[in-house]
Amino acid sequence: MSDQITALDERELEQAAGGRFLGPTFVYVLQEGDSLSLLAQRFGTTVRVLRELNDISEPNAIRPSTRLLIPQR
Repeated sequence: MSDQITALDERELEQAAGGRFLGPTFVYVLQEGDSLSLLAQRFGTTVRVLRELNDISEPNAIRPSTRLLIPQR
């Protein structure tokens, strides 16, 4: 994987997920041209999962350099 992705340990995951561990995830830094639907397809998940995991109420408001948790397969 590229330098855009950073692994987190379980403690960091619990903090990022509001105190509940959601399983293995990694951090992806949004790049120009990324969208939730593109990321969902690329990483084998759904837009709904990405929105819930990252507490995104307005998907059009995400911008490059935003850090998102992505579930690992």
